[in-house]
Amino acid sequence: MAYDLEEQESLAEIKAWWEKWGTLILTVVTIACFVAAGLRGWQWYQMKQSADAGSLYSMMIQASNNKDQTRVQNLSDKLQEDYAGTAFAGMGSLLAAYSAERNNKTADAIKDLQWVIDSDDYPELKTIASVRLASLYLDQGSNEQALQVLNAIKNPDAEKALVEDRKGDVYIAMGDKAKAKESWTEALKACTTTNPLARVIQIKLQAL
Repeated sequence: MAYDLEEQESLAEIKAWWEKWGTLILTVVTIACFVAAGLRGWQWYQMKQSADAGSLYSMMIQASNNKDQTRVQNLSDKLQEDYAGTAFAGMGSLLAAYSAERNNKTADAIKDLQWVIDSDDYPELKTIASVRLASLYLDQGSNEQALQVLNAIKNPDAEKALVEDRKGDVYIAMGDKAKAKESWTEALKACTTTNPLARVIQIKLQAL
C-alpha cells in the first residue's frame, strides 16, 4: 500500500517515538499487570487465611464448651503460629486464656494474654487482655506486676472505666486507700449510666 509524503512523515515520527519510549511503556504495562495479578493473589490468600482461621476458631469454641483445655491450647498455638495476621488469632488467644484460667492453668493464660498485648495486630483487644492479665497477677499477689501492666496501657480511653477500676483493686491490695479512691472515682466518671460496672464501683467507694 503506498503512502503519500505526509503519511510517510507521520509514520516515521511514530516509529521514532516508539523506538524511544516503547520499551518503557511495555515495561510499565507489564509491571502493572503483575501488580494487579499480585493484588488478586494476595486478596485470595488473605481470604483463605481468614476462612481457615475461622474454622480453627470454631473448633476452639467447641473444645472450650467440651472443657477440653489441651485441644483449646493446641488450636490457639496453631492460630498464633500460622494465622497471626487474622483477627481470629487474637480472639482465639483470649478464649484460650479464659479456658486456661477456668482449668487453673495460670501460666498458659498469662502466655496467651501477653501474646495479644505484644502483638501489633489487635489494638482493639490489647486493653482487655491487659486488664485480664493484671487480674491474674493480682490474684497471685503480684501487685507491682499488675500495676505495671495497667500503667503500660496506651490510649485506654475506650475502656477507661475498666482500667481505672482494676487499678483501684490493685491499690487496695497494696494498702493505698487514697489512690484506690482516686482510681475508682475516675472509673465512675468514665462509666455510662447504663454500665453495670458503675454500681460495683459505687459499692467499693462506699466501703472505703
